[in-house]
Amino acid sequence: MAAAGLTIPKTSTRAITSPSGTADSMEVLAPVTFTSEEVEEIISNLKACIIWGGSLDIAPADSVLIEVERPLHFDPIGLMIPSILAKKLSMGVKKIVLDVPVGEGTKFKTPMDGKKFAHLFKQIADNVGVVADCALTLAHQPIGHCIGPAIEAQEALTLLRDYAAGPNSLIEKSTSLAGIILEMGGKAKPDEGQLMAKEILRSGKAYKKMKEIIEIQGGNPEITPEEIKLGPHKKEFYSNKSGHITEVDNSIINQIAKAAGCPYSKTSGVQIYKKQGAMVKEGDKIFTIYSSSNTKLKRAEKIYNRTGGPIILGGMLIERI
Repeated sequence: MAAAGLTIPKTSTRAITSPSGTADSMEVLAPVTFTSEEVEEIISNLKACIIWGGSLDIAPADSVLIEVERPLHFDPIGLMIPSILAKKLSMGVKKIVLDVPVGEGTKFKTPMDGKKFAHLFKQIADNVGVVADCALTLAHQPIGHCIGPAIEAQEALTLLRDYAAGPNSLIEKSTSLAGIILEMGGKAKPDEGQLMAKEILRSGKAYKKMKEIIEIQGGNPEITPEEIKLGPHKKEFYSNKSGHITEVDNSIINQIAKAAGCPYSKTSGVQIYKKQGAMVKEGDKIFTIYSSSNTKLKRAEKIYNRTGGPIILGGMLIERI
């Protein structure tokens, strides 16, 4: 969106209940902690940033609540709306697109749950003078193949540098959301936003803007995905049978990633290689855990073995009646 000329002051939280927040992954590429004066200068020069909102003290009550919620792995829906809007209002945001992930292992298990929240969010946003669109997105399995601060940054940077590198789910979700913003911002005609977003990504304009953001925030704009270090301790898992993947369990992935050290250890994380509907052969690599600590790796490995892992195989036939 910033590559299209829109002003995007992206303030993000660190992970509360998930293995990685936007600020956690961005911090792998560049500093995210700035004063209000520094952020004003960044926005003035570049019209975009990706920072940790907690450093600005723009919503102090929310920051206190987050510090209580994070160690409890607790993020109540009732506090989400004021938390989001307080930070956006403090940054002077007038229009917002909110991603509402729907699926098992998320806060909104069904589309109806997501719709109820979305309508409430839009109503409250309107009451405080913010134009909001909510996008219900599929989240029954991970977007992309990587979970964890460094490995997610690595995957995102790979895509920014090479559109063909995929993964397709990451392309579709990111350009869908970006497309809505481009339409709301008047840069694209109705129903043409995603096409424009894909072209910006494919052309390299998005990567160019990301490099500018990384540089102005004090990172190395020439960093490559290969230079992003992952945890030195790793464990690979292979399928013990052939079949189609019928489910990828988000909750098990989150348990394993957190046990490995996420989000506090930036280099910890997990990677899945195939997703729902894909064919897996016996002996195929299906999952890898990375950790900065061998002790934490063993803990994560125990969860994998106890649960059977997040990759669930079966035949394509559910039942014959």
